[in-house]
Amino acid sequence: MKELIQIIQQVKELQKTERKFVLATVVQVDGSAYRRPGARMLISEEGDWWGGISGGCLEGDILKKAQLALYSQEYKSITYDTREEDPFALGIGLGCQGMIEIHINPFQHQINQLVTVLENHIQSNVAHTLSIRYDVDFQISLAEAVESHVSKWAEDTFTEYLPAPITVWLFGNQFDSHAFIQQAALLSWRVNWVGILSKMKANLPVNGRSSYEDFGTIKNSDYVVMMTHDLDKDVKILKQLIELPTKPTYVGILGPKKRFEKLQNHFEQDLVTQLPISTPIGLDLGAEGPEEIAISIMAEILSIKNNRNGQRLHLRDRAIHE
Repeated sequence: MKELIQIIQQVKELQKTERKFVLATVVQVDGSAYRRPGARMLISEEGDWWGGISGGCLEGDILKKAQLALYSQEYKSITYDTREEDPFALGIGLGCQGMIEIHINPFQHQINQLVTVLENHIQSNVAHTLSIRYDVDFQISLAEAVESHVSKWAEDTFTEYLPAPITVWLFGNQFDSHAFIQQAALLSWRVNWVGILSKMKANLPVNGRSSYEDFGTIKNSDYVVMMTHDLDKDVKILKQLIELPTKPTYVGILGPKKRFEKLQNHFEQDLVTQLPISTPIGLDLGAEGPEEIAISIMAEILSIKNNRNGQRLHLRDRAIHE
């Protein structure tokens, strides 16, 4: 999400100065690769670039191809096969051991259309399917995605799954909530901060601020992080969450198991059958201090979003992206 936001902002900046640019997109991957379909790289006519289509090994060559696309004003499709044994082949020794196809679009008005569509997605709170047909009759569409699916490149059409932007409702005013907000901002997550308004630092980058008494509507695709350090507040919050018509995807509660037992004593019904509760919150990283704890919580949220178990990758019995 952060990369999409960066590219959108940069397209607008380039438009202000009437500088020309192209957009390179990973449309197909076979085997291992650093980036997956949908990775994008915006390139100005001077050779400045934002985003990326690899870990840095292919960007230099793409810069040259981008200049050719700008000059010819034609689409360009480039395939890099890092599985090749040919010592003169680009990609030899890069270590990815995969085939990567990149599509370069030099047409400003088409990129502008894409930016508008991507902004619509980011402003929403749902997953979408983006479909782009690169042809004389350029077509682009955005439709709500019923379920997650793989991206596809066929017959000059790229179909991409765009997951819903991550929205977190963060309850609490203590300094560890500040660390979470700062870490979440690095990934452009939307954080709705709930607590005592007078104690909220004004310089922290959040999507919205609200009080414990009136924090708005939580959707079923949202994530809840409770860092209040206040048992009574947590009881009140949980009672409100239980009464919601739709439940959030995740409710992480800071504190040890014994604290949760005290919370449970305030309810007749079993809380874990009422809400998707995770407590103690976060992955088992041995985290110490606010910043490490924030990373642990964010890692757990990512594991849920991506349907992964959070184990070490070297223990995985399948390819990383399967």
